Amino acid sequence: MTLLDRFLKLLEFLETAQEVFEFLITPTGLSGVLAICLYFPMQSLGCDASAAATLACTAALTFFCLIEKPDF
Repeated sequence: MTLLDRFLKLLEFLETAQEVFEFLITPTGLSGVLAICLYFPMQSLGCDASAAATLACTAALTFFCLIEKPDF
């Protein structure tokens, strides 16, 4: 019975992980991942935290606008 309980917990975890990955492939998720992936290298290159966050968010917002192509 404990084996079945653990298997059920594993399946619930996989279902939750699938929902997270589905969010990450949306334009909003991709922009968030890009911002996080750019933040840490910018900090390691010598930018302070606020400058790195501003630059990473600016790049992510630009990326989001390029993907979505909003009509102004």
